[in-house]
Amino acid sequence: MIKGTRDKVFAIINSRFDAINASFSDSLRGELAMAIDLAGLTGAIGIDTQRAYTERLNRIIERVHQQWMETNGRVA
Repeated sequence: MIKGTRDKVFAIINSRFDAINASFSDSLRGELAMAIDLAGLTGAIGIDTQRAYTERLNRIIERVHQQWMETNGRVA
């Protein structure tokens, strides 16, 4: 893959991480998950990078869920 294209793929994924960290939404989560999957399927990122991005996204989802639980009195 051309280095410039690969750099753009990383930029797109990282911009989605910035957006989801600023304001979580299910649509952003879906967009980010799809970007990670497509980058992996096309070979723009390796399996290790894809796994790392997916784990990072899962940690964000867990953090947001935990915050929601605490805000809504579901967890002490």
